[in-house]
Order: sequence, then C-alpha cells, then structure tokens
Amino acid sequence: MILMGIDSSIPQASVALLKDGEIRNQAEVDTNATASNQVLFLIDKVLTSSSVGLQDLDGFCLTTGPGSFTGLRVGASILKGLLLATSKPFVRIDTLEALALQAMPTGNRICAILDARKKEVYTASFCGNGYILERLTPDRALTPSQLCQEIKEPTIFVGTGLNSYGPFLRSQLGGNFIPTQNKCADTVAACAARLAQNCFENKKTTNLDELTIKYVRKSEAELKFNEKNLQKRGI
Repeated sequence: MILMGIDSSIPQASVALLKDGEIRNQAEVDTNATASNQVLFLIDKVLTSSSVGLQDLDGFCLTTGPGSFTGLRVGASILKGLLLATSKPFVRIDTLEALALQAMPTGNRICAILDARKKEVYTASFCGNGYILERLTPDRALTPSQLCQEIKEPTIFVGTGLNSYGPFLRSQLGGNFIPTQNKCADTVAACAARLAQNCFENKKTTNLDELTIKYVRKSEAELKFNEKNLQKRGI
C-alpha cells in the first residue's frame, strides 16, 4: 500500500509518503503554511524523491483539524483537487491524534496541544500503550489554566502549543509536566499516514462530501457575523 499524508493544519506544513508500512519520504516547511503553493511544492518534492506518480498511490490522508482555519481550508482544497484528478480514496485524520503519535512509544498519558490564539489551546489527551493510542478526551479549546486543572499525573506534552505555553505549563504542573525529550523523526503528515494505514480499508471513501473540517470553535468571521446579527436584533 502506498499512501500520501498531508498536513497543513499547523504552521509547519508537511507531506509524507508511506509505502508498505514504512515512511519512504517526507518534507516540511518552517514558515507559515497558509499558501497553497507551499503544500503543492512539498507534494511534488516527496513524489519526485520517491519516483512515484499520483496514479501509483492507493490513496491519501489529510489532517482535518483542529488547527489553523486557513491552513485547514488550504489542505482540504488541495486534496479535493487531487481526488478529482486521480479518483483515489482518502481518510480523514485528527490533527491532535497525529501529534500525539509523535510522543510514542510511551506508557504515560499524552497531551497534544496547539496554539488556538485568543489565549487558548486546542488540546486532547491520549493514553499510550506501545504504539497504540487510546483517546481519553475529545478535542477542545481550553485556556492553559483550565488545562492545568485537568492534569493530575505525569503527562507528556507534545505540539506547537508548547512554543507559546510550555514555560507556563511547566511552572504550574511541576513534575507532572514532561516535555517530549527528542524531536520525533516523523512529521505530522507522516504520523497521519501511519494512523491512516491502520484504518484505511474500513474508513476510506471517495465521497467528497465526507471531506469535512473539525474546527472545534467558530472562526473569527463567524463570531463577528453572529455578533452583528445579535446587535441588529437588539440582543
């Protein structure tokens, strides 16, 4: 099986190619990944490096959130184009679950976090059992303080949310805060591809209506639109 994983939900957009259970090639960018040409560049780079064509793929997987609203839309748009061009199936992968896989293997609780702006983080907790992830909480948007109130045991934290809130979490949680010790060799896209191979046969689809995004909370535009409607109604 040859799968392509695509992630544009975090600033470090990435693309990976998984073949016969192994990551053969992967690439990522260190700049803001809201521009579609950056993701397309990564796709071309990974395919060229692997000497693989789009029609050689058995399917795709895409991280569908939570994450950057713009980045998620870019990824969904690009995947739709690829699906229309190739008629290949795809599966959706939760971004926080792919992040959590970067902390495996471990027997500790894992907390994946992303900076959600507005002084909040997107977060979900998992239990590690070897290389198997068991979800403990749904994806949510919480303040760092709210998240700290939930942590009652030593927990491995992983994700780009640490760039903004790592020092705060460490100061509040003490010994219950365990940072990821070493940078995982797998990008988020590679982790998504690993997760996808385990559920591909059961969850693959060619129905574009199923290519939905998990926003977790409303976008700024939606919030402003709702606020204006309430003001018009005098509420």
